[in-house]
Amino acid sequence: MIAVTAASAEDVPQSQHRQADSASQERSCKAAIQGPGSLEGFESMQVETSDITRHEQFFESVLHAPVVQSMDHPQVDSLRGYCYRGVLIVVRQDLRTPRPTGWVQINFTVSDVAALQGELEQAYRASSIYQLSEEDRAKIVRFRLKPDVMRGDRQVIRLEVAGPEGFMIGFDQDK
Repeated sequence: MIAVTAASAEDVPQSQHRQADSASQERSCKAAIQGPGSLEGFESMQVETSDITRHEQFFESVLHAPVVQSMDHPQVDSLRGYCYRGVLIVVRQDLRTPRPTGWVQINFTVSDVAALQGELEQAYRASSIYQLSEEDRAKIVRFRLKPDVMRGDRQVIRLEVAGPEGFMIGFDQDK
């Protein structure tokens, strides 16, 4: 299992966060694309997948994460880089030897889990994913709210947004 924890630059709901800080977050993500030396510390993460289409639907239709990198190498691989909350997440599908993601978890601290859950679920219901069968939707995104989770020495309300093949983003709100 790979788990990455990141705190939002500003502790505000996603819609306000996206408006207020999207330019600086995209700069952070674009700096990460430029390679070593452009950022100090954590640079980006890469996720391997056997089906990049599901990840594209998850990031673009539900999370509304901007695509900051897109490369297709015929008969080799496909790459999509998404900037989500200032973190560059690159999804790669190896076309010669497809590998399922496994388990990857990214955690963010937010101020209002309920508002974020409402926003993400609204985006999900408005997307083409929602028109799929329940079985096919579950392969792309699932939501789970946990009201009493211990994170180290603190108790949080946790929203888990599970994506394709074991990829998950967790949002923690301190109680």
